[in-house]
Order: sequence, then C-alpha cells, then structure tokens
Amino acid sequence: MNYFYGYIGTILLCAVLCLPGCKQPETERVAGAMPDHFSVYYTCDTRGHIEPCGCSEGMAGGIARRMSLLTSKAGGTSLLVDAGDVTAGARDWERFEASYILEGYQAMGYDAVNAGHREAQLTAEQLRAWEAKYGFFVSTNLMDAEGNPVLPPYRIVDFPNHYRVGILGVMESTLEAAELGEGLHIAEPVDAIAKYLPELKAQVDTIVLLAFTDEEEMKSLATRFFELDVIVGGNVIQPIPSPLKVNRSVLVSITAKGKAVGQLTLTRDASGVMTPSSEVHMLLEDVADASEGTAIVDAFKKELANMDFQPHRDDEEGLTTITSARS
Repeated sequence: MNYFYGYIGTILLCAVLCLPGCKQPETERVAGAMPDHFSVYYTCDTRGHIEPCGCSEGMAGGIARRMSLLTSKAGGTSLLVDAGDVTAGARDWERFEASYILEGYQAMGYDAVNAGHREAQLTAEQLRAWEAKYGFFVSTNLMDAEGNPVLPPYRIVDFPNHYRVGILGVMESTLEAAELGEGLHIAEPVDAIAKYLPELKAQVDTIVLLAFTDEEEMKSLATRFFELDVIVGGNVIQPIPSPLKVNRSVLVSITAKGKAVGQLTLTRDASGVMTPSSEVHMLLEDVADASEGTAIVDAFKKELANMDFQPHRDDEEGLTTITSARS
C-alpha cells in the first residue's frame, strides 16, 4: 500500500514540476486546413511617415489612410504584417514619432512587425520596451551583447478550425557595427531561421517569413527552406508586382515610405490547388482618413508642439541615413 501511494505521489510530482526524466503524455496537435480564401496584408518601409509623404510622386500614405483602407478590406481569415523599418531612426524625435505610428499599428491590429535596419539602430532596452508595450515585434536574428534575441523570434496567430500561422522575422546582416544600437549584432539569417524553424513548424500549419532583405536574398531563403510558405520583403528598391513562386514559397514585397498596402490572396480551387494573386493598394487622396487614425496624428502634433526638441531633418528624406538604405 505504501508503495502504491509513493508511486502515485511520484507521478503527481512529475506532473506538477515537469521534472527531468518524467515522461509526460504526448498530445498530438490537431492540424488545421487553410481556408479557401486567405489574405496577407503587408507593409514595409514606413520610415517615420505618420502623415502622407509629400514627395515627387505626390501626397500618398499616412496611417489615417492606411487605417481606413484596412478597415474596409482586412478581417476574417487574413493576416496583417509589416516587414520592417517602421521608424526613421533612433534619434529622440524619430522614436517619439514612431511611438505614435506604432500606436496606429496597434489600433489597426497588426499581427507581427519585423525589425528592420532602422529598428536595429535602437538599443536593446528601447526595443524591448516597444515590444512590452505593443506586443507584435519579431526578429530571429537581432541579438544583444549576450547573444540572446532582443525580440521574440516568432509569433503564432490562431484562426478558426484549428488553423494556425507562424510568423518569423529576419533582416540582412549587412550593417556595420557603427550603424547598430549599442551592444547589438545581427546573426546570419540562415543560421537564425534554421534554429527556430523546426520548433515553429511543429506548432503551425502555414509559415510566413518577414524578410527585411533584398529580392535575391528572399529567393535564396526560399530555396534553402522548403518549409516557408510565404515570404514578405523587405529591403527592396521596387515592390514585386506579381507573386513569385520560388521552391515552395510565394514571394511578395513592398516599399516606398508607407504609401501603399500590399495584399496577397491565396485561393483554393475545386481540386485543392492554391493559387496566389496580389494587389498593391495606393493610399492616395481618394482614400479617406479614418477618424481614429486622424486622432492619433492630431495627438502626435499636439504633444510635439510642447516638446523640448523639434524634428531636425538633416538629409534628403528628412530621415536618419543608413548606408545601405534605399534612396
């Protein structure tokens, strides 16, 4: 009898403490199926443009217009992601402006925001504070001085009928040490993805990689990792106009200071074959401002007027210059 109770006690202790060597019952995850229509809405390269960009192509962009467009289109079985460079840089006024843009992202319901090269100019402490506040940042290969990821390497989004999507983030390792925040370094993208991909694959049905890289690197990653279903870039000169199929991945990208929102749609036909299509929605004058977005911009302007600093624009774009940034 004592042996029996001792045996039961050991089982209970293992269950509570998960002691090494205590074998737990394995529960197999129920696989989900992608819906017949699944959309990924994607942005990149906002670079601090909280309002429409007044440049040679015209007044386009701004978070109030973006919020209006996404309210009318996104929802249901869709993802909303950003591939990086939300902020213009790490200077005080740039981080101040970015905080309001990120507030807009939170209101829009972004599922994941990848760290780009401009986010990599911040310190680990600043980035972790943003992640603690907004809860959507991701990066597999932006590391601190101890070699630990500064941000969560991936995020998982749940949909009805057990369907789950995993989102990884990565950036090119092309910045010099002087261009990075204090104590930060960028691990090789291939090594970082290889480290986290197996554990993520075991938990999800579809994997999306947010890649702040050029198009050739996107293609290389697609060739290297067959588990990647969608790759959204990134650090490009021109967006990919139509989805590219490389290995088993569908590739899309977007750029241009937040002036557009990309939409990738995966549609299943009667035979079960998924066909990708994409569209770029320009945020021009015919897109009305969402009232919630306008309120965020107005609050930004009001607080900016009372700040000790004023935006000091010291380069052509009015943004922090990075050697490898696009013109």
